[in-house]
Amino acid sequence: MIDLLLYRAPLWLVALFLIGVSILAREAGSWFYRRVAAGRKDDEDHEAESHIVGAIFGLLAFTVGFTFSIALDRYDTRRGLVSEEATAIDTAYLRASLLDEPYRNTLQSTIRAYAHTRVSPRGVLDDKMEEQLKKNSVLRDQLWNDTRTAVLPIRQTDQGSSMVEAVNDALNVGIRRETAGRAHVPSRILDVMLLSLFITAAMLGYILRGRKGTPRHASSILLILFVVMLALIMDIDRPRDGSIRVPQRPLEELLARLDRDAERQRALAPPAATQLPLPAQGQ
Repeated sequence: MIDLLLYRAPLWLVALFLIGVSILAREAGSWFYRRVAAGRKDDEDHEAESHIVGAIFGLLAFTVGFTFSIALDRYDTRRGLVSEEATAIDTAYLRASLLDEPYRNTLQSTIRAYAHTRVSPRGVLDDKMEEQLKKNSVLRDQLWNDTRTAVLPIRQTDQGSSMVEAVNDALNVGIRRETAGRAHVPSRILDVMLLSLFITAAMLGYILRGRKGTPRHASSILLILFVVMLALIMDIDRPRDGSIRVPQRPLEELLARLDRDAERQRALAPPAATQLPLPAQGQ
């Protein structure tokens, strides 16, 4: 249930849900005070309770900061892998240009088609994305088979070794990028953080007792700010359908360059020879 809320539900709905539960937890703390300790006037106890709530808020802030650093580190990893994959594909494409025909054209065409499937589509996890991932898997096998065919005649040369290494690096980076795209902040950490938020809200309501006005409004704003930070962490931790997405510019620029090169090669290719009709022979 918690995983469905954190990773599948819309973020605005998650934020509203957490704000509502936090306010309910605060009201539950106030109700508990009125039920158990109503009529007791002890300034020393009130001061001790304030210190306890301050310590709990400090622990919650530390947990939120720690979780935010984990989510941001994963985001930086995904962003770095985009540039790394673009460089690896570009290297494989350039090394393929050193091969003889027909291997050069075949391998470069496969690399271009593979590169087109490496740009993450914008949007949610829908049927279109699933279809692209399946196509990517097929092209990965085709790319390796074309590389093996092209390198087989030169497998004992340095050129063959460098070609295999370049394609292998491109495929490995792609797999690492897909793995990083599926990685999330451990759900146990988010569970503990949410539990800390609700307990803190309840303790805050206990300290506020039944007071109205400015203290209560300030506590609501404080809880909303904590929920906003939690929503930001969840947004960063959603590499597929979150609003904070990894820039695809390195791959997009690579695709534009590969497509221009393909058009240039087609323009320079000699026209296909046309067979002229044979002259009719007289009887």
